[in-house]
Amino acid sequence: MNIIKKSEATYILVINISEDLKIRVGQLGEVFFKEGDYIYIGSAKACLEARLQRYLRKEKRIFWHIDYLLRSEKTKILRIWTIDKKVECQTAEVFYQEPTTKIIKKGFGSSDCKCLTHLFFVKDKKKTVKILKKIGFSAYYSFSKFKIDNPLL
Repeated sequence: MNIIKKSEATYILVINISEDLKIRVGQLGEVFFKEGDYIYIGSAKACLEARLQRYLRKEKRIFWHIDYLLRSEKTKILRIWTIDKKVECQTAEVFYQEPTTKIIKKGFGSSDCKCLTHLFFVKDKKKTVKILKKIGFSAYYSFSKFKIDNPLL
């Protein structure tokens, strides 16, 4: 991975869930995730690369809501998008209003802000990529066997 040296950054994890999944997510309780692709919006005040490397490990101490989801063998991070400024909540607001994404659980990933959620189910991959690029995100890393230009995959 390339190292982002900015002090604040926002990232998007593109996550695939290979089959329907129901898990307990801390105090949010039981959450149902249907098979498909999701985006999770987060930010790091320092050392973005360390945060992203942590997400890639299945074995870790559970700290954030997203950790509960990522520890499942049914989940896989497909791609990471980044922007070198803190626009986490603004990005979540864009996707909250976007009809091509769907809120899965209110409060997921947003316990430290006033956003409804930071996790969205993706209904339209191409539209999601267009929105991310329009905001200024760029593909940081892809774990897919497909070319980087292939939307989300």
